[in-house]
Amino acid sequence: MERSIENIWKEGFKAQESLSVPVISNLYQTKSKLIIDKMRSASKKDNMSLIPIGVLLLLIFVFIGKVLLGIYIGVLIFSLFMLNRRNLRKLNQLSISSNTYEYLLEYRSKLKDLKKFYIRLLGIGLPLLIVPAYLMYFEGTPLMIDFTSLNLMMQLVIVLGVSLMLSGMGILSYRLSTHIIYAKLMTRLEDIISDMQELMKN
Repeated sequence: MERSIENIWKEGFKAQESLSVPVISNLYQTKSKLIIDKMRSASKKDNMSLIPIGVLLLLIFVFIGKVLLGIYIGVLIFSLFMLNRRNLRKLNQLSISSNTYEYLLEYRSKLKDLKKFYIRLLGIGLPLLIVPAYLMYFEGTPLMIDFTSLNLMMQLVIVLGVSLMLSGMGILSYRLSTHIIYAKLMTRLEDIISDMQELMKN
């Protein structure tokens, strides 16, 4: 269906005199809806994938005898799932109105805001939440005994170094995963906005 719309679109631009403004507007609205629906579907699947990951990690940690750590990780992942679902619901409350261009601009703006939010969340929140998980995992091990035997300044340096590493890895992983899942759809969304801007100039 989407391909047929693209063909009609191309033909329409070759013979613009045969197309009225409402027809072109309807084509843009239909194509926009298809792309937004695909983005919604991809984001929903992406978020739902957290559930089996959380359950799997919980079972693994319980199996190796780290029950408290398993529960902790499971709660973190489930909390992230709920946070994502809430943000996606807010995003999906936007609906295509008669002005498709303004809708797309607002949708793109919301996506950029969400991206900034998750970068801050991972950059700051991930170290704060994962460092305690490390402490629980290595509790009672020779590594933890060696760590606690260090002076306070050295402990702080190590914790800070690990935190910075986790922050960088979290942000990098987020950027990479969003690029893999959403890059093509975002490019098509930008193309539609650019095309509509060009039309309004003419």
